[in-house]
Amino acid sequence: MFFPDMLTSIAKISDAENPTIFPFPSWMLIGVAVLSLIFFGYRFAVQKKPFQLIFAIAPLIALLLLFTESKTVFYGVGIVEFILILTAFISSLICKPKKAEEKAAQTVSGKED
Repeated sequence: MFFPDMLTSIAKISDAENPTIFPFPSWMLIGVAVLSLIFFGYRFAVQKKPFQLIFAIAPLIALLLLFTESKTVFYGVGIVEFILILTAFISSLICKPKKAEEKAAQTVSGKED
């Protein structure tokens, strides 16, 4: 099957006329967002790395798409999510472990000065 034929057959499917953004029910999406908030919030409280806080907040922002069908909000959330992912990536590269963590890692490995 060629790519143009595939696109033509997909366009004929009735779901393509009214696509949904999320393939899962809203209660499941809210549950996953709350679980990610709890998990990454806890990891941020323990490790204090900024990207964990960003990952705790990002799914909650994406839930705005459940409550509106505005194209402006859709693209705005997409831009905000892209910026958050980029910020999380950069902060994971920049954020260095604290001195106490480095000393503990050296003690465990047996390289005390």
